[in-house]
Amino acid sequence: MIKAILLIVVLALAMFLGPVVTNNPGYIKLVLAGYVIEMTALGFGIVLTVVLVAIVLMVKLLKHLLRIQHGSFNFFRSRRQKKAQQAFANGLNAYARRQWPKAASELQQALQAGGFNGEKRFLAAYAAFYAGEYQQAKTLIADLAEDDPNRQYLEADMLLHQGHTRQAVVILEALLQHPPFDAALGQLYLRALQQAGLWQQVLTAAGRAATEHWFDKNSWRLQRFAIYPQALRHLAGEAGFEQQQDFWQVLPAKERKSAAAAVGLAWAEANAGQPDAAEKRLVAALSLADVAPAWPHLRQIQLGRSVLRLRKQIQHWLRDNPSNGYLYAVLAYLAEQEGEPQQAQQAWQKARQYQPELR
Repeated sequence: MIKAILLIVVLALAMFLGPVVTNNPGYIKLVLAGYVIEMTALGFGIVLTVVLVAIVLMVKLLKHLLRIQHGSFNFFRSRRQKKAQQAFANGLNAYARRQWPKAASELQQALQAGGFNGEKRFLAAYAAFYAGEYQQAKTLIADLAEDDPNRQYLEADMLLHQGHTRQAVVILEALLQHPPFDAALGQLYLRALQQAGLWQQVLTAAGRAATEHWFDKNSWRLQRFAIYPQALRHLAGEAGFEQQQDFWQVLPAKERKSAAAAVGLAWAEANAGQPDAAEKRLVAALSLADVAPAWPHLRQIQLGRSVLRLRKQIQHWLRDNPSNGYLYAVLAYLAEQEGEPQQAQQAWQKARQYQPELR
């Protein structure tokens, strides 16, 4: 509708102005360097329009031919940007393929032009770190802001890989005192405490991880098995583990009652000469979904002949899950506890049939 109205307006103007221009064409005379140019006003307007269109087209053609950006005649800058973009693509491909030296080299070249310099520098530093070039990695991240979580994470991670676990713990602990913080730093802090063997602090940090959600729900369920059994084994004495200790009681009740914590407590009870109590705890706490992550720790618990209830539980699960290799592995472990090597061997064959990665 609007287009139709505009067309009508243009036609009306043409009908009105056409006779005026025809009857009164005007007259223009230009004297330039001895040359005399005479033409009507209409002709001058047409010539001027053609010249302007020609200039615009010429400028566009030059920009296309010389790759000019924003009116700049820097031809070499355009080539440098292209090379940097290609290096960035090559660096990302090498990073994905774990070709660390090549990734570090290409990503450093990509820093010469283009955007995302912070991301390029971080990836280049991590590639150099994975390639074992720690000094090169430090040089690359030196230009990142000191409060950049990526820089903080990489610096602490390098300390861990170089064996400076206590130093990494101190740095990460200080960072965690100033929220908001990156959850990845919390995860690295837990790993640093475990490597340093600071098991009471591990449990304290685990409480924070649970309440402050350092991990998503599924990841945290698995992380518990990487924390509690190992921590409780190191903290338990000859008489078992004293659950009234402050560093244990400050944990959320849900954590203390988790299957992972039950596995650690069962180990402590069995080690203190209470295999029957350990078995009861395992039967009450373990679910089918817990068997696989609990297996590396479960096999270290010495139950002796206190295995009847646990065997019944495993056999009950096997009726509905006959291809679960971890259940057969637990049966093999229970047979070994009772001193039945033949039954254990048969169960192990079944376990490896369904879970070849089991050892």
